[in-house]
This record gives sequence, structure tokens and C-alpha cells, in this order.
Amino acid sequence: MKVKIGIHLMVWTANLQENLTSYFEEAKVAGFDGVEIPIIDPMKLDFKIVKSLREALEKFDLECTCGGGLGREPSLIHENINARKRGKEYLKRYVDICSDLSSNFLAGVLYGGFEVSLGRGRNKDEWSWAIEGIREVAEYAEARQVTLCLEAINRYETYFLNTAEDGVQLVKEIDKDNVKLHLDTYHMNIEEKDFYNPIVKSKRYLGYLHCSENDRGVPGTGHVNWDSIFRALSKTNYQGWLVIEGFLHPIKEIPIASSIWRPVAKSAEEVVVKGCRFIKAKVDEHNL
Repeated sequence: MKVKIGIHLMVWTANLQENLTSYFEEAKVAGFDGVEIPIIDPMKLDFKIVKSLREALEKFDLECTCGGGLGREPSLIHENINARKRGKEYLKRYVDICSDLSSNFLAGVLYGGFEVSLGRGRNKDEWSWAIEGIREVAEYAEARQVTLCLEAINRYETYFLNTAEDGVQLVKEIDKDNVKLHLDTYHMNIEEKDFYNPIVKSKRYLGYLHCSENDRGVPGTGHVNWDSIFRALSKTNYQGWLVIEGFLHPIKEIPIASSIWRPVAKSAEEVVVKGCRFIKAKVDEHNL
């Protein structure tokens, strides 16, 4: 697999009940290989919607990945065993949706604790629960050819996993071939000392990358060091997805993560067209 370039549906909307045809057409015309579909609540997603998504993607010859996550409850890192059990059930439902959409990647805060602050960092029990839970779900996902990509996000959105180094350690301890690290340049800009070294040190554990500008706007218009990022990707022979993630307006389902109170781009079209052109140019420049 060479790198594939995707666009996050949340650039336009998080509502899968909308008619998404025009968005998929925009993605195809811009030159994207696929779209990341955000699954807010897998238990409430009707099969008819999944079917219509699949048909629309096929119409424009687009691949897809799926994004999801767990918050306070259900969660793999909750102290209550029933909450952890429900967390695993939710993740398995996510995997089923991926399979129905012919998606091989489920990415995001899959361990839990998204938009949760407890006034402390993670503890040893939570770390162990995450390993046990992801490992079980990974075995379920393996039979469906789905890879789980665990996202390290910034300290304001979770207390559990913030850096590439910790993400690599978690993936190592889970020790499943279909569990990888998911990095996001927006979060890296907050938590990492630089972009190059965390990516290089992640090596074969990195399976998914969100390409996000420091303000969530158009990639290449802020201060994220894209040359450093792509030099690292080239050095490690990265062959996964590069997905542009941008938020242009608040999304009620993820209010903290999408705290956008001012324009960060002129339009979704600007993020889609200019963003794709920019990322493709970097891919070509660095022979990815």
C-alpha cells in the first residue's frame, strides 16, 4: 500500500443522515482517494444509512476509513467493569460498520476518555484495561480485516494518551498486528517538541496520520512544519493514510474538540481543494 490521501467528512458535516453525494463528488473532483466517515454513535447508526453511504462511495469510486472513539462511558478505561464491557461492545459494532463499508481502518480515541478530564493523569489500572480491551477487539477485528489505529491527542481532550512515545508503548504492549498508532499533526503541535523525531521513532507502529493545520484550517497556511513531517514519513517509508482533518464550525457531538468560534478558512471548498493540492505536492516532493 502506497500512501493514500483522504478528507475527513467533518470538513462539511458530521450528520450521516444528510445527502452526502455532493460532498463525495467534491472529494473525488479534488483528487482524494477516500473519505473518513465519522461514526458518532455506532449503536444508533441504522443499516440503511450504512448501505446508502457504501453506494455513494462506490458511485464516485472512493475508498473510506472510519473514525470513532469512546468518551466517559462506555470506555475501556472506566473503573466500572460494566462500562468497560460496553466499551468493547461499542468498538465491535464500530468494526462491523467498517466491514459493511469495506473499510480496513478504524481510527480515533478508541480506548476511551475522549473529552474527559479527571484532574490527574492515567493510572496503571487504566493502562492495563486499555491493553486488555483493545486486544480483545483487535482479535474480533482481525477476522474482518480491520486495523485499529489508536490516536494520541492533546492534554485538553484526554488525560490518557497524549504523545507518540506513549502511543508506541501502548501499541507494543497490545502486541497485535492489526493495532497501530494514529498521529495527528494538530495534536502533535501541542504535545511534541518537534514533528520529525516522534514520527521517525514511531516507525512501523504508525498506521494513520491526520494532516491538520495548527488552527484546523487549510494545511500549509499555518505554522505546522510540513517539510519536517514529510521528511520523517519518507525516511520511515510510511505507506498508510494521510487524511486532512479540519473543523470549520462547532460540532455539537464533539464540542471540545471542535471549539471553532471564528473562521479558520473561507470555506470547506478551500480546505478540500487547496488542502488536497498541498498534501499531494508534498507526497510527490518526498517520493511517498
